[in-house]
Amino acid sequence: MSRVRAKTWSGETWDDPDEDKLYNLLSEMNLVHRFLIVEPLEMPEPPGQHFIRVYLNDDTSCLIEYSEGGPGSHFQATVPAPFEMYGHDLVAEVIKSWARDDGQWRAVLPWTPVS
Repeated sequence: MSRVRAKTWSGETWDDPDEDKLYNLLSEMNLVHRFLIVEPLEMPEPPGQHFIRVYLNDDTSCLIEYSEGGPGSHFQATVPAPFEMYGHDLVAEVIKSWARDDGQWRAVLPWTPVS
C-alpha cells in the first residue's frame, strides 16, 4: 500500500491505515459523519490537489471524487443508495485500490469530470 493519510469528518487522521482500517472508517460514515478523505502522505505538487474523498449524500447515495493535481484532473462518480447495504463494499474497494496505487479503481465506476 502507498503511504497515505486518512482524514475523517471529526478531524481525526490516520497515517498509513491498513485496508481494514479504511474499511472500518467507511463503515462509520452516516448522515452525521458524512465524509472520508484519503491523500498521499508525501504530497505531490500542487499541494492539496491529490486525493480521493467520499461524501454521503442525504439520500444515502455516495459521491466519490478524486483529483490528480488540479482542475483538469478532478473527477467524480456516484454510488447509488443505500450506502450501508450496497455501496459500502464497492466504495471500500475503490478507496483501498486507490491507496494501493494499483490503478484498478479507475475501471470500477463511471468517472466524469468535475467542472
